[in-house]
Amino acid sequence: MESGRVLRSWGLLESRVQGLELAVAEMATNVCVHAYPDYPDTPGSMQLSIEWGERGLEISIRDSGQAFDPSIVPMPGEPRPSDPLSWPEGGMGLMLIRSACDRLDYTRVGDENILTMLVDDPRREPGHSDATRA
Repeated sequence: MESGRVLRSWGLLESRVQGLELAVAEMATNVCVHAYPDYPDTPGSMQLSIEWGERGLEISIRDSGQAFDPSIVPMPGEPRPSDPLSWPEGGMGLMLIRSACDRLDYTRVGDENILTMLVDDPRREPGHSDATRA
């Protein structure tokens, strides 16, 4: 992915790059599946931006599909390893996205959705944050 090439050029650890690439792929998949459910009858667009600024690393996907605020979606329950019926078949995408960043922000501006992953210190080893998540 091009996002991985950019992140690697900024000196991020490979484990961080891989987690962010997976989260970006999940974000894009969610847009394709949920924001544009009538595709190809109703096509849409999606833009990816990656910026490292004062707030840290920001990775955003912008689309003009149906509104969807991920902050209202609860985290899935913890599956029990001994009970396959407790294992979710789907719905793990937002958990994966949230686990790749320190904060997940959603904004609806006009007819556009903007979903942004924020990583305070992208050169830090993944999983070492006390930050809150959306």
